[in-house]
This record gives sequence, C-alpha cells and structure tokens, in this order.
Amino acid sequence: MKNRRLLQKALLAVVVLSLGAVIAVFVGYRHVSRHPDVLLTQIQKKADMQLNKIRQTATRNGIREWRMEAESASLLKKRNTMLLVKPNVEFFMNDGDNVHLTADEGTIYTNTNRMDVSGQVRANTSRYRFRTESLNYDPASRELRADTPVTLSGRLFTLRADRMTMDLKTDIAHFDGHVEGTISEDLRL
Repeated sequence: MKNRRLLQKALLAVVVLSLGAVIAVFVGYRHVSRHPDVLLTQIQKKADMQLNKIRQTATRNGIREWRMEAESASLLKKRNTMLLVKPNVEFFMNDGDNVHLTADEGTIYTNTNRMDVSGQVRANTSRYRFRTESLNYDPASRELRADTPVTLSGRLFTLRADRMTMDLKTDIAHFDGHVEGTISEDLRL
C-alpha cells in the first residue's frame, strides 16, 4: 500500500513537471513570436556577419532565377543559413511574368539556395495574388510550396486550400486539402 502511494506521488510529480515544461515552452514561443526582436538580438550575437539593406540575385546557367532584397540579414556560416528580416523576393518565370513575394522573415540555406519565408506571406503576379503564413522555395524543382492555408485570388475568382504547390517553370499551381472557392460567371476557362 505504501509503495503504491509512493508510485502515485512519483507519477503525479512527473505529470506536473511535464505540464510545467509544456507551458513554459508555449509561453516562450508566444513571447518570441510576438516579439521577434528578442530572438533577432540573440541571433545577431551568434552571427558571423550582420548586414543591413541586403540584395542578392540567384542565377543558374546565366539565367536569373530570383532577386531578393531584405532590411537586414544575419549570416550563420556554420549552419549554412542567412536569416532575413522583411525579405522582398522576385521569382522570374519562363513565361516572362514574375512572382513578387514579401514576408516578415525568411531563411536562405546558402549551400542550396533553398528559401523559407514566414509571417504574412504575400505574393503577386500580373494575373493573381496569394496569401499564406509560410512558404518555401525549392530551387532544384523551381517550386513554391505552402503547407499552411493559402488564399489565391484574381479579378474573377477566389480559391482557398490547405496546401499549394506552384511550379515556376510551367506556372501551374496544385491545391490540396479542403479546396473551395468562388468563380465569376465571366471567367473564361
């Protein structure tokens, strides 16, 4: 009987400590997400290089794939990353149209040119615009991928989905998960 109570107290202590740890992580994440300057200050202390008003262009075989500007960037050489504040990216497509993208923050993986952006991601082309909370760019496939809910809208339509993949070579987008929208009767297919 005494061993059983001791075991119950030990299990209760583990549950309380685990719950306390989860709450601490949640509160810390909420604080950092609402005050990104706190996280940036810590990152800047560990950065190999800190740059303001950065511009970068990525090319492959002499063809521009994207051009990026950001308010600031922190280069972390050991992690092969460049952390961006307020990135503004223009992706060049084969058909001559471009995707103009803005976000609150981003990361470029310097060894691959892969890019992740998050926080109020907004993108426009000459025909439509889309909104989401996070997006990544894969240079190997030349695809933009949003795994968070996305809204795509144009002059005569609005489309919402859980996920989107857009091929920049073909200008074809695929939508998955709870796809819904409205289309004007004036839209020609």
